[in-house]
Parts: sequence; C-alpha cells; structure tokens
Amino acid sequence: MKKILFSALLCSFVFGESLLVGAGAGYKKPLMQVISNLQKDGVNVDGAFANIKQITIQAKEGKMSIIVGDEAFLDKSGLNLSGYERIGKGALVLVTPKNIVIKDVKELEKLSKIAIPDPKKAIYGIRATEFLEKSNLKGVLQGKILEVSTVPQAVAYVLNGEVEAGFINSTEAIARSGEFGSIIYVDEDLYSPVYISAARLEACKANASCEVFINELKSERSKAIFAKFGLK
Repeated sequence: MKKILFSALLCSFVFGESLLVGAGAGYKKPLMQVISNLQKDGVNVDGAFANIKQITIQAKEGKMSIIVGDEAFLDKSGLNLSGYERIGKGALVLVTPKNIVIKDVKELEKLSKIAIPDPKKAIYGIRATEFLEKSNLKGVLQGKILEVSTVPQAVAYVLNGEVEAGFINSTEAIARSGEFGSIIYVDEDLYSPVYISAARLEACKANASCEVFINELKSERSKAIFAKFGLK
C-alpha cells in the first residue's frame, strides 16, 4: 500500500508542472491528439497555437518548453534551441470551395480572390509566396491575393465561400478533404522543403515532462497520428 502511494506521489511530482508546447496553427489537429493521449496518461501538458511568428514571440517570454514548426524558420528565429526531433515533411496545397473545381494551379489566373496565410509570419504563407514567385504567378495574381493570419483562417475563408481558392498545408487538406471542391498538391520543386520538427527551449531543462513529450513523438501511436495527417 505504501509503495502504491509513493508511486502515485512520485508521478504527481514528475508530471505536476505544466508543460507548454507551442506550434503553428496548421498543426493544431495532430498535436492536440498527441497532447490528449499524454493528458490521459497523467501528463500535465497544454498547447498554444498561432502563426509561427507569434509562437516564437511567445516562446521568447520563457514559459514555453517545446516549439513545433518549420526547421528553416526556427533556425532564423533567434531562439535558444536544443536540437530537433523531426516529426515529418509537410506539403503546400491549393484548395477550392465545393462549388469550384480546378485541375491545375495555372487556373488561378481565372479566379478573382485567393487566400494565403501571412506571407512573412506563417510557414505556408512563406512557401506559397515562394511558389508564386518561382511559377511567375505573383505578378499575374496581384490584387487577387487576400492575406490572412493562419492556415486555419485560410481554410475558413475557402469553406465559407469568401475566396475562390486558398493555400494551406497537407495536414488541413487531409483532415477536411470531403469539404473542398479541389485539392491540388503544389510542385515541391517550386518552394523550399517544409520539415516539421519539435525543438527544446530553455524551459525544457527544468520540466521533467519535456522528455516525456519528446519520447511520445517517437511512439507508434503518435507516428500513426502524424501519418494520418500527412506528416511522414
């Protein structure tokens, strides 16, 4: 009986301090499933989601232990990071509302309004901008681009019919595949690779749950979640 009580108290001590994990809003769905599994296991962990620029600003306040995002962006963030645990590779996707069907990105020229996540602060806004420049579509579509904050906002604009197309990530495209008219994967040669990883921040050192979370990312149940959302 004493041993059981001691184990319970030890578990409470180890997992008692809340672990804050920050990530780009486009990866909220898979990460919340991972977090939910850990919470069921008794780990005190929470998630914060916004565009990746906003998350890096929050991370600099020192309360966040782990940040999940695009390695290329995190490399330039100025954060004191301690190694990456790669989760998978993301993809840039073009989607349209149910009533609009297109087969090629070149058909964007026929449309009047296209949503794009923040081109300076959001992972897929940055990649979409690269694509538009390399495909020589940026000038053609000038005046047609509607900048929004995050991938989920771009999705909302598309589904509500407020735009005729939107650039999002493969994770959201897969999660809501039945709600779009078209789902077109953009040629990966026309934008920089998107490697999504978890990185330890300074606060990780003082939180025992930090390594629990990192190890969870490598578990079979988490790998299955990420694969389901297009991250492999």
